[in-house]
Amino acid sequence: MSYAIDRLHTFDLIGGTGAYEFDVGVHAASGTVYVARAMSGPVQLGTWSLGADGSFTSAGSDHVVGHGSRTRIVVFDNQRFVVLWLDTKSSLRARGYAFGGNSLVVGDATTVESTIANFDLVSVGVTTGVQHSQPGVSVYYNYRQFAFTTLSENGDWKLWLGTVTDSAEVSVGPAGHGGTGDKVVLSCASVNENHNGAQPRKALTLWRDAGQIRTRSWRVAHAGVTSLASAAETKPLGVGAVHGMSMTQGNDFFATLVWPGASNATARLQLVSLAAGGAMSTYASAEFAEAPTTFARLQTYGSDAAVAYTTPEGHLAVAAWRFAAPGSTSAARTVLASKVGTEQPTEVRLASLIPLDDNEDDTVRLVTLNRVAAGALRLVSWQFRKFDYYPTPHPTSDNATGP
Repeated sequence: MSYAIDRLHTFDLIGGTGAYEFDVGVHAASGTVYVARAMSGPVQLGTWSLGADGSFTSAGSDHVVGHGSRTRIVVFDNQRFVVLWLDTKSSLRARGYAFGGNSLVVGDATTVESTIANFDLVSVGVTTGVQHSQPGVSVYYNYRQFAFTTLSENGDWKLWLGTVTDSAEVSVGPAGHGGTGDKVVLSCASVNENHNGAQPRKALTLWRDAGQIRTRSWRVAHAGVTSLASAAETKPLGVGAVHGMSMTQGNDFFATLVWPGASNATARLQLVSLAAGGAMSTYASAEFAEAPTTFARLQTYGSDAAVAYTTPEGHLAVAAWRFAAPGSTSAARTVLASKVGTEQPTEVRLASLIPLDDNEDDTVRLVTLNRVAAGALRLVSWQFRKFDYYPTPHPTSDNATGP
């Protein structure tokens, strides 16, 4: 099997945006791209349709989410999505949305916590519950959940679980105290585990604290956010990233990437498996020049992921990586395909549109949203495709032809 990444189309957004004040999310089934960005005061939500050829078409005027700065967005399979942002008073706010037909349902804004310096956000997934409205009556409902971290101005941080309902109502909590430090990053495994009859999700956080890189495993569920295990290493941390994966239900593992690695010229990858109780084991590692800070899934199960980074020359690149699964003797990282664009970003976000059948042979479309030093934003569409390669046979003595 051979692999390729194609760069398809671009779309330049009007207006400038500050550093870390933008994010992109996608809805795979409808091919909808959502962009949340701060615009010198208002935090706006824009919508584009992604064509089969990768072109972007505006799907309506922007909606004002609130006012503030840093913002993130998470989009779910049922076209419910949540925008988080820091308001002008450094309070973390959240608002839910529900899109159905041609109408957009806008939920009320919720305040999570005040005096927040930074936060991170990931999708957790779908939860099914039973609500007893009255004796003898059970109402089944689906809601979507998301995990996020908050870093307070005093240096403490927490891991939260949030929920958005079908009617776009957002609630936050429970939460777990993570410790002190900064540069907190978060990821969740790709599928729920089966734990004591419930369906929680494993998560991993990585952060910097007093000259150490710290990691902690968690179990997140509506019933509570539980710290499982922790580790520390004395090492400087400039940039960190985490990506969670699941080979099968209950077989969860994470890729952690930190820069600098052995030197400022490399980043270090470590692959960490989680036992049922959350104990962490590093089973593979590697050093290389690429230092992506954003990952996206290429399938629900498995060890393949899309990454976006800047090359040593400063250009935007998108690649598909295959990580060694727990118990594998393969290389820690194998580059399946990569493509370098013309953009020269200071920051980039990445999202993937996983096909509904989740077939590993399907083409996966990708979207990057990057910012240049002047503040302009650009959407770029890509595709990761797989194909069989049959080289043309060279002439031999049996089939050669003469003049």
